[in-house]
Amino acid sequence: MSDDNKKWCQNPRCPEKKTSSQIRGTKGQKFYQSNTIGGYSYGNGNFCTLGCYNDWSDTYIDRAIDTLGIRIVEPVKLPMENSWGKDYSWRHTRDGGREHYLENKLRGIRIPITKHQYNSIGWSNSECMALASTLQSKQSA
Repeated sequence: MSDDNKKWCQNPRCPEKKTSSQIRGTKGQKFYQSNTIGGYSYGNGNFCTLGCYNDWSDTYIDRAIDTLGIRIVEPVKLPMENSWGKDYSWRHTRDGGREHYLENKLRGIRIPITKHQYNSIGWSNSECMALASTLQSKQSA
């Protein structure tokens, strides 16, 4: 694979780790270079190790947030009606499974769901809220 097709660690200080796998060059002209991104990666596939990700983050994260204009300056609030999440009980049920459910802790509501429903949605509030609305409308019909 040529260097053009490789994805390189984005931490400019990566070569400072000075590992033997980073040594390149010919006798008398050797140097350390950044690692490529392998099967295990961090920071959405931009860093070779968690250490490189943390090092980059410590240096650049404030600049990135400010440049993108996404700094949160007031608390983000999630209203009570929209505060849905999914969870499951660690205790086994009679049939050997686990109890899966949607929950709005602020409203004190827990809706049982199947394992398939649990696995079919992500962790986002909008996905949980959509399924909760669907199930609540079926219960009230």
